[in-house]
Amino acid sequence: MKYIGSAFRYVFKNFIFIFLFALLPSYFFAASLDLNALGSIVDNILHGRAELSFSQLFSAFSLFNAARWQFGLVSFALTAIFMPMLLAFVEKHMRIGSRSLRGVAKRINYNFVSTFILIVLAVGVYELWAVLASGLIYACSLILDGIAQLIAALLLAFGMMALLSYIASIFMLWLPCLHITGYSFLDALVFSNQLSADRKGKIYLSVFLPFVAGVALVLAAVGVCGAYKTVVPVFVIIELIYLLLFLYFNVLMYAAYFDAAGEEREDLKKRF
Repeated sequence: MKYIGSAFRYVFKNFIFIFLFALLPSYFFAASLDLNALGSIVDNILHGRAELSFSQLFSAFSLFNAARWQFGLVSFALTAIFMPMLLAFVEKHMRIGSRSLRGVAKRINYNFVSTFILIVLAVGVYELWAVLASGLIYACSLILDGIAQLIAALLLAFGMMALLSYIASIFMLWLPCLHITGYSFLDALVFSNQLSADRKGKIYLSVFLPFVAGVALVLAAVGVCGAYKTVVPVFVIIELIYLLLFLYFNVLMYAAYFDAAGEEREDLKKRF
C-alpha cells in the first residue's frame, strides 16, 4: 500500500503539470474500446451467466479490436510520444526537485527508443494475454451452465488479471533502470530484478489493486450508462479512469525505483 499511496499522492499533487502528457493517449484509448462487447459482459454478469463468444471477449480485452483498431493504433503512437516526456518530467522532478517543463521535450531523443521498445514488448505480451484470457473464459461458456458458468468465468478473469499484474510487476523497474543507469537492456533488467528482490510483494500489490479497481470502475460505468443508453458519459468516465491509471503507473515506476535504490527524492522536500 506504501507505493500506491506514494504514487497517487504524486499524481494528484502534480496533476496540473502532468495531465497533458496523458490527455491524448487516454482519449484515443477510450475511443478504441468496444463498448458493445463490454456491455455484453456486464449484461451477462447481471443475469448470472457467461454466455459470451470468443470474439466478444477478445474485442473487449484487446487494444486493437476489429471494430475500432484505428483508435487503438493512434493511442499506441501517442503513448510512444508522450510517455518518454512524462517519464523525463517525473525523473527530473524526483531527482532535483524541479517541476520546470524546460528540456522535457528534448529528453524524448534520449528516452524514446528504450521506451518504445518496452511499449512494443508490453503490448505484445498484453495481446497474447488477451487471447489466452478470452479462450479460457470462452471455454467456461462451452463446458458449464448458469451460475456455475459465471463463477468460473469470474474466477478465471480474476486469476488472469492477477497473472498479468505479476508479469508487469516483474518488469516494473526495468525502464527506470534503463533511463537512469544507462545500462544495456539485459544489464538493466538484471539490475532491476536485484533492486526489487525484497520488494516484490509491495510492487505486485501496487500493480494489481489499481488494475482490478480500474477494470471494475470501467465495467460499472458501462453498466450504469448503458442502462440509460448514454454514450458520452461512459466515454468521459473511461477516459478519466485511463488517464489516472496512465499517470499512476508511470509515476509508480520511478517512485518504486527511488525507494528500491535508496535514493533520496528531492520532490518530497519542503521548499520555501
